[in-house]
Amino acid sequence: MTDKDWNPDDLLDFHYDHPAPRQTEKKTDDFDIFDEFDALELKKESSVKERSGRGLDDSFDSYDEFKRYEEAGKHSQEKPVESQSAWSFGVHERDHASDSDRRQEIAPKMEHKKEPKIEPQIEPKIETKIEDSYDDSIFAEYDRNHGVSHDLVEEKDAQKPMPSVKELEKLREASKEAHERYKSNYIKGHNKRAGKQPLSRWHKLLTVVYTIALAAFAGSMTIMNVLPFEMLIALYVVLALISLLLIYQTRRKSIKKWGKRLATFLALLLVFFYGVGTAYAMGTMSFLKETSVDNSKAVADITKEPFNVVITGMDVRGEIDEQGRSDVNMVLTVNSENATMLMTSIPRDYEIYMPDHNNEMDKLTHTGFYSVETTILSEEDLLDINANYYVKVNFTTVEKFIDAIGGVDVYSEYEFNPVKMKDWTVKEGMNHMNGKQALAFARERKAFPTGDNQRIKNQQAVFEAMFKKATSSRTMILHYNRILTSLKPYFEMSFSSKEIRKLAKMQLAKFPKWSIYKNTIVGGDGTLNTYTAGYAYVMTQDPDSINNAKSLINAVMNGQALAKDDDGVAYIPEE
Repeated sequence: MTDKDWNPDDLLDFHYDHPAPRQTEKKTDDFDIFDEFDALELKKESSVKERSGRGLDDSFDSYDEFKRYEEAGKHSQEKPVESQSAWSFGVHERDHASDSDRRQEIAPKMEHKKEPKIEPQIEPKIETKIEDSYDDSIFAEYDRNHGVSHDLVEEKDAQKPMPSVKELEKLREASKEAHERYKSNYIKGHNKRAGKQPLSRWHKLLTVVYTIALAAFAGSMTIMNVLPFEMLIALYVVLALISLLLIYQTRRKSIKKWGKRLATFLALLLVFFYGVGTAYAMGTMSFLKETSVDNSKAVADITKEPFNVVITGMDVRGEIDEQGRSDVNMVLTVNSENATMLMTSIPRDYEIYMPDHNNEMDKLTHTGFYSVETTILSEEDLLDINANYYVKVNFTTVEKFIDAIGGVDVYSEYEFNPVKMKDWTVKEGMNHMNGKQALAFARERKAFPTGDNQRIKNQQAVFEAMFKKATSSRTMILHYNRILTSLKPYFEMSFSSKEIRKLAKMQLAKFPKWSIYKNTIVGGDGTLNTYTAGYAYVMTQDPDSINNAKSLINAVMNGQALAKDDDGVAYIPEE
């Protein structure tokens, strides 16, 4: 056997299922290498080359290959043939698929050259024979020089099987996990020493909650549409910048502990603010929807066109659908262009005619027994106006509204004890009143020399105090939700939700200083046959007073300026 036929290095990658090397000179078998050992040992000349314990080519390479070949044979005997996919001599494992592919690549070439093909063999039991002339002490000395006992190595390797592919994969995965744990622990330790905190689940959850709250708040404010466009855009820009800063502070790992805590606190505070704002917006929309009724007399643009509002106050308690006498009757004329408001009060016993009841005569207060439409039609007929809107309230509405805004400060011209609250004394001058006190003050008439006329003045004073308190920014911010909640069952109006929001938007955009004027229609005393109660006391009509009221209303509608006398009564100044 020559080197051209079989290189000894091929033993490192020997497989029984490989094709045999090309035979050129003579037929050999797989164990001719050991015959070469014997032949060389017999032919060596001791005079030329001393016995050095070397094998082929003056090295132990062939011996090392033999040992690996022998080890592989022992391992193959320990494993069943059908369970062993591939093996190699101490170098690497080769799976069955790769060997099959290699055979498929080599087979066509071998068939083309018409070389004999050796079928895969079942792993043979290796038997090695060394002739007597061959001294194996040479190899034992080699093992001793390398610190390895031939017997120990053989026994140890036989007990320790070669690792499989799955085992190697497990080792690689375990090594990777150990590396990741080391890396994670190193980073945590580094951040802890540097005062940095890792991103926690809490901060991730806070970011999600904050984003949802901000989106809900922005959406509700956009739908509600009560803020001027410039103010709304400025609010969104500011909130966006603050939000980006807070999210950066809470999510970035390099932020120190105190910075992250501060950002977390501010984020929670803003989440609360967003929640309250969203609740206020949704509450407003719900309140306006539930308290508004259809109205065919509404103006086209309530912020630019003047309009009249009929305010009727029923002398009953409970929910607003309860019928009763219309004790408080007022026409409110509003011109938003010049921020002018005129309150025209009509005495409860004033003589009126009801168009929806064949123009029958009655006292104004009796119209409340029929409907709010009857009251509105009677006042329109009296003052020759078009009532665009109405607001209906009762005793409960007044009490709850004043309590909701924190009370009102009302000026009184007299000191007296109201009949409805005899244990309470109203002082001359300014008085802070709660809802019950303000209602008793507005209903009193027997304590005054002028009776019902003074009561109308007191009602106007209470209404003016309520309007000023309700339109102040501090009151609206602090008591807005309470106002809506308390009034919902006791309040009815013909303003649409959109019109109320437009008025609020105008107020926030311009912050106008309203000029409020007062006027009261007067009349004579008489006893007339009323439609509802027969003969009863009636305040008869005074044409001059009615005409004066018409002139003042028309002046406000036309944008004309008004003035006040010493008693606070409105009049048209001479040009």
